[in-house]
Amino acid sequence: MTSENPDLHFLAQPRDGLPDITHENIAEAIDALRHGTGPFAVDTERAMGIRYSNRAYLVQVKRAGAGIFLIDPVGIEDQLSDLASVMDDEWILHAADQDLPSLRELGLEPERVFDTELAGLILGFDRVSLQAMIADELGFGLAKEHSDADWSQRPLGPELRAYAALDVDLLLELRQSLIEKLHEAHRWEWFVQECNEVQYRLPNPPHPQPWRKAVKYAKLPDQRALGMLRELWITRDELAKHRDLAPGKVLPNKLLANLAARKPRSLADVKNSSLFRSRSRRRDVEIWWDAINRAWSLPQAQLPERRFQYARDPFPPVQRWEKLDPQAAQRWSKLRQAVLDHAEMLGIRQEVVLKPRIQKQLAWEGWNSADQLRERLTQFGARPWQIEQVSLALSSKRATR
Repeated sequence: MTSENPDLHFLAQPRDGLPDITHENIAEAIDALRHGTGPFAVDTERAMGIRYSNRAYLVQVKRAGAGIFLIDPVGIEDQLSDLASVMDDEWILHAADQDLPSLRELGLEPERVFDTELAGLILGFDRVSLQAMIADELGFGLAKEHSDADWSQRPLGPELRAYAALDVDLLLELRQSLIEKLHEAHRWEWFVQECNEVQYRLPNPPHPQPWRKAVKYAKLPDQRALGMLRELWITRDELAKHRDLAPGKVLPNKLLANLAARKPRSLADVKNSSLFRSRSRRRDVEIWWDAINRAWSLPQAQLPERRFQYARDPFPPVQRWEKLDPQAAQRWSKLRQAVLDHAEMLGIRQEVVLKPRIQKQLAWEGWNSADQLRERLTQFGARPWQIEQVSLALSSKRATR
């Protein structure tokens, strides 16, 4: 029972007991999973914000008839080909886009995806966290207080193992409950299209100048200071990768920007800076000075520009539309309201009906006919069910004018 909701049955560990870590005995886990039946409930634990990479430090797998396995993949990556073959089936994940990249790094790939978070969004659930959906659908409360743990540490104690195992313990039952609701709501095809999209989604291209993310933390007086920030950022990234630490653990963005803003003239200036009072930070002072010194040596032509315009979106900020293209601004106003009204009628969030980025791109470029509307929505990445619903929303808006 929980104090927040006395009707929930609280689980501190999986219903069939707490599993051990699978590592050297991976062959036994693979054999057990091979003899199980049905889809695989899958999750990962990473160490984002602690380690440099986004690799999976733990892979949780459950299958009916096999039980739960907590697989430590570190050091046995070359032994997972049989696991990949066995798991070439449907996977049940919650927020699949978070886990699929690190699983692919291990050579693990699903035949198809069942994303419970996407199901909740399609069905219009108010809360779509795994904990909330399991509570609402199955009546279980989960012990979920270790989300920020260091999953790269070894050994993993019983509390961390219980936390990890609970992430997959109830996914099979949750899937069944959601399947019934999706069919009842006549939204099964919508859900399938969303799962296909997340399964085959390409990663976003990297930012061409990621160091500019730190500019907001300090007033950088000129291009030379910007060059120092760039050199410090590159140096920090190399250091973080070498030490397998999150870059912010080596030196936070705020300190990086403040150091560049001061434009130190010597190693002594860096050493005497109030930014490096702790012993752990002072050990790298000479490394930071080397980066700053490189920036001092750069010719003016090699320094970064003061202003840099980078936009992944093929349209300007909406606030400028009225001046740049009044017709686009008018289209945006009508499209936005039509999508909002239609989403409210469906009982789901407007960004589920159509991502705001696609809404803006459509409004900016416009359309001259129903066919062109569909063509452009397809081109911009909308799924067939979204194209149908947006077309209905716009036709309904015209009918009520």
